[in-house]
Amino acid sequence: MDAGKLLTDVRVLDLGQYLPGPFAARILADMGADVVKVEPPQGDPGRYFDAEGRPGESPFYGLINAGKRIINLDLKAAEGRDAFLALIDHADVLLESLRPGVLDRLELDYRRLKERNPRLVHCALSGYGQTGPWRLVADHDIGYVALTGMLSALGTHDYPAIPYPPMADHAGSSQAVVGILGALFSRSRSGEGCYLDVSLMESLLYVQAIPLQVPPQLGAGVLNG
Repeated sequence: MDAGKLLTDVRVLDLGQYLPGPFAARILADMGADVVKVEPPQGDPGRYFDAEGRPGESPFYGLINAGKRIINLDLKAAEGRDAFLALIDHADVLLESLRPGVLDRLELDYRRLKERNPRLVHCALSGYGQTGPWRLVADHDIGYVALTGMLSALGTHDYPAIPYPPMADHAGSSQAVVGILGALFSRSRSGEGCYLDVSLMESLLYVQAIPLQVPPQLGAGVLNG
């Protein structure tokens, strides 16, 4: 079967910005899913990332969001919220990378969405997960890379090197896709959707499983020796 048709009948709402959520949604689109990216009225800030004098036409944004339909909704306004809920009624997957608690304040949390669409698979991507003392900590890829020990495997004897492209963003996106595919398979048997809590930091820990058993020294590892 053509890999680009595996998810032909799957409808995905992409409520992410920048890289982690949209990249995961791009992978699903490559598998044939019908992906609708829901952006705020001003658009995804990723539109302006490295735009090289062409505001709103970032090559980064174009690559990450290829194969999607894009709409603008103000979820804080009644009209925008109603339009979003109408989309939820017919969606298979909601993929979002908002800070924990944002959808609760908008009264668009999983409990409410599940009442409208029990088959919905809701995947929430965040830095440190939806629970725990770090749930609201704002961070960047370099923070997750440092906390998981990956920096210790890179660089020279004197100092670590910053990896690129963003490791946690890609690891988290991949884990989100795996979780969504598993949830869709489970739903095909049970008829019920579920909630997926995907942490960027924990996704990178998964990648670091082997190095963390025997921590390499700077300048002495496979990558930096």
